[in-house]
Amino acid sequence: MQTIENVINVSGAAIISLNTVTDVTLAGGKKNPLQGRVTKKTTGSNVMVFANKNVNGYAEMVKRHLEKEGKNPDSFKLGDRVWGERIAGTPFVAHKGKKYMEVIFLSAGKTEYIIDGVPASIDSIQGLGQPDISESSQGGLDNKVIVRTYAVDSIKSLKVGSETFIF
Repeated sequence: MQTIENVINVSGAAIISLNTVTDVTLAGGKKNPLQGRVTKKTTGSNVMVFANKNVNGYAEMVKRHLEKEGKNPDSFKLGDRVWGERIAGTPFVAHKGKKYMEVIFLSAGKTEYIIDGVPASIDSIQGLGQPDISESSQGGLDNKVIVRTYAVDSIKSLKVGSETFIF
């Protein structure tokens, strides 16, 4: 049986396409009748995975973007990880007994929300707000490099080159 760890075996970086299913946390806590019943299914998100073997892929991309914008790439200083521990030479992060895949987000796929297994409109989900995800200043970068971290068990399939892998 293929595992994500076996499929994503990069020495530098690779562009892949992801299909994910994630649980949605809603505002209102336990009082929200939909809490624990909503999932988000996303298909076709394009991301870059990076191994960080010789350089940090994220830091290098931020510096390249700064140069393109005519800004000083030395204005960016990579901070420490806020949570989890990067598994050396891979795009994976370990945290509290779970494994995550860290990616640079390139383009969004198609998103569908599901309540109790039935597709639902965004308007029908009370307590669904857009998370306020704060990106670092990245040295004053206008075109931010977006990093996302997916729980490995939320990745249902991915496409590497012309090959699709289902998990």
